[in-house]
Amino acid sequence: MAGMDWFKSGKGPLYGLVAVAIALSSSTALAKPMAPYSKGDVEKGELGLSLYRGNANPFEITSPVTPNNCGSTMDLVLKWDAEENTLDVHLSGDRSLEPYPNLYRTEGVDFFPNPFHPEAKDVEGGRYQLWLISASGPLLNFYYDMNTAELLGSELDFEVPPANAIPVAFPTLYLVPTAFFQPKNAQGDVNYKQTWEYDNMIRGDRADLSHFYITFPPPNLCFANPFRLDLSLLRPYLSDPRPASEARPWSDYLRGGLLFDVTAEPEEYYHEPPRATFFGMYMGTTAVGGGVPNGWKLDIDAAFMGVAPPIRPWHGAGKCEQTFEPMHTLPEPINFCALMAQAAQ
Repeated sequence: MAGMDWFKSGKGPLYGLVAVAIALSSSTALAKPMAPYSKGDVEKGELGLSLYRGNANPFEITSPVTPNNCGSTMDLVLKWDAEENTLDVHLSGDRSLEPYPNLYRTEGVDFFPNPFHPEAKDVEGGRYQLWLISASGPLLNFYYDMNTAELLGSELDFEVPPANAIPVAFPTLYLVPTAFFQPKNAQGDVNYKQTWEYDNMIRGDRADLSHFYITFPPPNLCFANPFRLDLSLLRPYLSDPRPASEARPWSDYLRGGLLFDVTAEPEEYYHEPPRATFFGMYMGTTAVGGGVPNGWKLDIDAAFMGVAPPIRPWHGAGKCEQTFEPMHTLPEPINFCALMAQAAQ
């Protein structure tokens, strides 16, 4: 026992040999997550952080099972130089993504069709994209039917605002993707690099398009609490991509606070012009100082309402199973129009 205790203490003569053997055989071991860091300024700088499953999940996104019993992470490093007009992106990870994935959802369980977010229910023979997301999107006007209070669309959906509609402004985020990529081998290792023009952030997969906008308006104003976002029925809204002529510079993204998302996309575009599919593999954000820890998620309600704490535990943490971020509603949504009508009687 004494000899065993000596070995366990790390002082025994065999301990160093065992440590060396483990190190030499660790070619299949996973790298530790990157500690988040940043340096420089808007004109020239560098940012690095690790991406995790479920780390910044929006409503109604699906987090699929990932390799290595869902124990992998991905590292993201961005380097920019306005004078050189470059933004270099490097995404890497050991055993992090399955090549050409097949992913499935069940309608009414973890997939709910949405006219303002057309996407494929399933992905077969899929491919991946990294999305760079800025929280500095503009306020967009959304129009609601005056009689039914149903959402008609945003100002981007109409050349002329619909007659007799109720306009309501909502904040937005905007995002732009890399080109499509696959892991470099059957084990799922990723080593992907892309360079953008600093002053011209167009889509990596489509040079004719740039960013698009995303937000989460209520599909019906009667189910929106004007004072409590967390008590409102909300659903994703994704605009069509803007033309390349409207591409923003990287400085605009930086000034707004960043989020990152690696998604699995269908083998062919499901919608034209292309948007994004809500199969989120790995995510991260700079919106919280020091990043969001693994097993936790950005609290979007808290972020939108400007209240603390900004993070909360992710309900899929510790489970290696496909996980759905629920629709943003209560078990029985509150109809505020009915309440006001009742109060007026």
